[in-house]
Amino acid sequence: MNEDNKVVAGSLFILASIAVAFILNFTQPIMVPFVIALLLRILIDPIIDFQTQNLRVHRFIAVFVSICLIVLLFSIIVPFIVSSVATFLESADDYNEKVLILIEAILITLQQFEINIDREIIRNSILDLPIANWATAILSNSANFISKFLLVVIITLFLLLGKSSANTSDEWNDIIGLVKKYIFTKFITSAFTGISAGLIYWFLGLELAIIFGSLTFILNFIPVIGSIIAVILPLPIAFLQYNDPTLVILIILLPTIVHQIVGNFIEPKIFGDSFGLHPITIILSLIFWGMIWGFIGVLLAAPLTAIIKITFERFKTTKQIARLLEGKIHIRQN
Repeated sequence: MNEDNKVVAGSLFILASIAVAFILNFTQPIMVPFVIALLLRILIDPIIDFQTQNLRVHRFIAVFVSICLIVLLFSIIVPFIVSSVATFLESADDYNEKVLILIEAILITLQQFEINIDREIIRNSILDLPIANWATAILSNSANFISKFLLVVIITLFLLLGKSSANTSDEWNDIIGLVKKYIFTKFITSAFTGISAGLIYWFLGLELAIIFGSLTFILNFIPVIGSIIAVILPLPIAFLQYNDPTLVILIILLPTIVHQIVGNFIEPKIFGDSFGLHPITIILSLIFWGMIWGFIGVLLAAPLTAIIKITFERFKTTKQIARLLEGKIHIRQN
């Protein structure tokens, strides 16, 4: 391919990417549930394959058992989360008082530097915080989430029950195999990180330990930034709950160690170089998918970009784009 053709092909690719971005943004209400359902289908596939291949179970029964296992898992976790939120809301007044005590200590410290701030204004502002309204908003969003979750479950069910073709190409089988490996492994490592962090918070007696563990699981899908946010999130509760600074340090230190072990040792050992993305690629993908699909886009950015990279790598015409996403476009190929 000469230089002119390369320029034309590159320009067409950029224009096509912009058009796809607009379409994805416009079809967000439809595409987001579909993409989540598709990822769930890929995640559940290994469980179904295990039943159909090793246990000789009919696919319909395997799908039913897999869906029941997921529903059972959610039915176990959700009551604990609801109970934690209810306990936290009941203790809201106590937290208000602790915040006032903490602010009083800060104001006394500021007075030593001749900085005077009206205590009553701050006190009244904190006492007037609309916690009840926040709780109502959370419950309203939870109801909206449940309705969307049911839509995702229905789409996932139809995808699972759909017939798969036996006459697929080697490239397609290779792509699907790598995507399944990535999604399933990332789910397992994120679950391990979330459970480990949740157990640490629970052992240290932190309130909302289950919620922070669940958030750690979700945020672990966001490379680098997600781990930092997951470690920082429990700090306000820890500062208000503990009088011993050692416990606050442990709340930061122990989950950080877990994130470092999983992110720097376990995942690279499992993934190898197959799913490597350059840090700049990760940051740009977070911005790109965040602009298109909001917070859900940020959560899905790394898996979707990894899938795109895997797909591009299997075709000669797009292999250079895959090397660009990997950050190896400048390295000479043997």
